[in-house]
Parts: sequence; C-alpha cells; structure tokens
Amino acid sequence: MAGDWIKFEVSTPEKQEVLAITVDMGWDDPDLTVGKLLRVWRWFDQQTVEGNAPGVSAPLLDRIAGVTGFAKAMAKVGWLNISDAGLSLPNFGRHNGETAKSRALTAKRVAKHKANAKGNEEGNAATVTEELPREEKRREESSTTSNEVVVDSVPADDFSLDGEGKKTTRPECPHQAIIALYHEVLPMCPSIREWNGTRQVNLRTRWNEDKKRQNLDYWKRLFTYVSQSEFLTGRAKTPEGRKPFLAGLDWIVKSENFTKIREGRYHSEEAAA
Repeated sequence: MAGDWIKFEVSTPEKQEVLAITVDMGWDDPDLTVGKLLRVWRWFDQQTVEGNAPGVSAPLLDRIAGVTGFAKAMAKVGWLNISDAGLSLPNFGRHNGETAKSRALTAKRVAKHKANAKGNEEGNAATVTEELPREEKRREESSTTSNEVVVDSVPADDFSLDGEGKKTTRPECPHQAIIALYHEVLPMCPSIREWNGTRQVNLRTRWNEDKKRQNLDYWKRLFTYVSQSEFLTGRAKTPEGRKPFLAGLDWIVKSENFTKIREGRYHSEEAAA
C-alpha cells in the first residue's frame, strides 16, 4: 500500500534517547526499543490528529506497545507528554506519517504552482494545482532524504482478521498462568522470581507466533515434553565438577532454544508439535 508509511531515521537505534529507554526498561538490546517505538508512532499516526490523544492514559499506550512502563520511559527522555488530559507526541510532524505527508505534498504542489505561475499574467497564485497523477504521486510519496528510510506500516501484533476481514483482538498472553504451569510441571527447574522486560517480550512473541500456542493446553504439553528430557531437567550425566543444566522458562522461550526443543534436539524421541 503506497499510502501507509512513516519516516524513520536510520540513526534512531543509536540515539541517546533510545539507549536511555532501553536501560530504563531493563533491556540489553536497543532493537527491542526501536520496535516498540515504531508501534507507538504508527498508532499516533493512524489514530490521532497532529499527535494528540486526549483521554488516552499511559497504561493504555503500554498495551499498544506491548510492555508495561514504556510510555513513562518515553516521557523521561522527552519523546512523550503525559498529562491528566491525555497524551501527545512532541514534534509529531517529524515522523511524517499520513497526516504530515499530506501536508508536505500539499506544500510541494503549492510551491510548484507558484513557480509555474510566476510571470504568467493570467495565472492565479492563490490556486492550488490539481492532484498529481497516481504514478507521480507514488514516486513523491516514496522519496526520502539521505538519512531517512521509509518503513511500511503493518497490522499490530495484537490484532488478527476474522473471516469477514474485521479486526479481532488476539487472546492476551497469560504470563502468570504459563509461569504457574511451568512451576507445576517442571518443579526441578529454576523458579521464576521476576518476569519483565525481555522475558515478557520473548514469551509474548512465542505466544503470538502460532495460533495453536494461544491456549494453556499447548504450554502444559510443551512443559511435559521438556520434563521428559534428561538434559533439560538436570538428570543427564555431566563431567565431574560440572553442575547439571536446568532449563529455566526464560531460557525455554528464547527463539533459538524454543525451536531446538520443538525439533527434539534435547530428546531421543520425536520432535514436539
């Protein structure tokens, strides 16, 4: 879709504000912060006028970002205004989404018209030229400066489409229930005392990757499968002096480890479903 984009500076991942948000959230990867910022900025572009969201609270924006505390972390670096009246983005036009893009294209057409009308006695400098032809408009919409890239908007991870093409909210990832199942089925593995930051992101990602994972039955079967692995549950023979390995939930839900478990890399039997 040619009309669905926002500008994103290529230097964004290295900006001090991004690094400060990353530290504040307890993460060690700025890419996580960049992904959350894209979701927030995209929402403001699609759902607000000029970056103002009256009546929207910080916790509600956290749900859009998919992680608790992200709105306040943005506010600390000056990238979000939070008040009793709602939320707003400072310098909203810099992101140049649909709203800002429309203003930019209009300004270009006006400037072009004035240049063409100069010296033409019959020209009307106050008239805006006709809309650009479709192909020319697309080329203009897709143009970028040397330090910017165009990022296509995509549906938010929290939504899917039903049979009639309407947006439906995906089941929310039940972190506490999954942690309780982990403790119940794998009591020999490390206990979970804190569950935030990257841990929440990884579990939520595994939950959203496949519809069949969006129920507690799947996770109980997965943990049962893990319990059958001698290596993952500390029952495998180890060299003298080396502690046996025990798979924690945070380790299990990391992308590469999760895939290896499902492939049966730590089992002698068939891979998990």
